[in-house]
Amino acid sequence: MNYQISEAHGEPVETAVTAILSENSRSTGFPYAPEPVKLKIVENDEIIAGLVGFTLWEWLYIETLAVDANHRGQGLGRRLVLEAERIARARNCHAAWVDTFSFQAPEFYSRLGYTPFGTLPDFPDGQQRIFFRKELAG
Repeated sequence: MNYQISEAHGEPVETAVTAILSENSRSTGFPYAPEPVKLKIVENDEIIAGLVGFTLWEWLYIETLAVDANHRGQGLGRRLVLEAERIARARNCHAAWVDTFSFQAPEFYSRLGYTPFGTLPDFPDGQQRIFFRKELAG
């Protein structure tokens, strides 16, 4: 047995690890089968904003949300989150969660109805990683 660091793009380590996790989860009655949520806003053939996440076990997880600096303040991030929530509801999700950093977007998620449920201090040094959740029922 040897340990290897996987750095090459496209290497199948992520697929293999997910398959192992899925098999283990299946035996508990909760198969690991995330459904992707990938949204983009395009202008002049260029992606200016996007959201990447997935739904799993009746939850939406927003992994990454970004809006190009020249297009911020126009409601694009809000539109992406609301569309992801719409998709999640259509997939019978009852809640959503996301994490951000104290220097990024905690106020943004609060304005959208997300409430904090945990933090990691000094991540990075002097800042916090903040975890938010939102009920999607209704």
